[in-house]
Amino acid sequence: MAYPMNNIHNMLMISKKGDINMKLKMMGTILLILFIVSTNSMAYTAQRGEQEVRSFLNYRIKYVHSNAFNTSLTLPKSRVRDYTDEIIKWSNHYSEKFNVDVDPLLVAAILETETNFVSRADYDQGKSIGISSMKIDTAKWIAEKLEVDYNKWRKLDPTDLGIKFAVYYLALAQQLYDSDLNRTIISYNQGFTNANSKHSDELYHNYLFQVLGRYKFYKERINYYGGYASQHFEQLFLELE
Repeated sequence: MAYPMNNIHNMLMISKKGDINMKLKMMGTILLILFIVSTNSMAYTAQRGEQEVRSFLNYRIKYVHSNAFNTSLTLPKSRVRDYTDEIIKWSNHYSEKFNVDVDPLLVAAILETETNFVSRADYDQGKSIGISSMKIDTAKWIAEKLEVDYNKWRKLDPTDLGIKFAVYYLALAQQLYDSDLNRTIISYNQGFTNANSKHSDELYHNYLFQVLGRYKFYKERINYYGGYASQHFEQLFLELE
């Protein structure tokens, strides 16, 4: 049967519109699937990244503390895990609070440089205290800003105020110096005023290089083992006495 030309034209237009609508729906479905896959992948990557950092820190803290010159005490593995939990928890918390990026590996690099993860009350002839070797005056200042009660024993406990105060200071420094890594590190050792000094590179390069060296080493070690990093460092951690 022959159709009038205008009817054929109309039918073709309807067919084309239908094809376009179908293609648009298919494209929408594909984009939705890709978005879901991408979101899940990002979540998995973030989760895997934190697992790798956690496993590495457990191993590193235990290893360094066990070989530290400044203590004869043994740090139980359960306590090591508590230290790692605190580092990651407060790094995430203050990163969000100050809109900065406090890397748990940087926190650990500073703690290792300062004390080998050993909490004592007699650093700097008694002027500094705790796992972060923080000046007592600075610790009291932070306690006031956070509206928490300060005392010596709370600061000596890494899982109470010890690590929390250190991460808070680093987040504040990152915000103050617009995430300038060098000045953030220097300020932790020498204070905010000295970190602004034009001679900071000359005066504090040794401390800066020590922290940056450890920080770089941490990241290289994790990256070297890739997707096996978590299992690798967890096994090393379990093998330590």
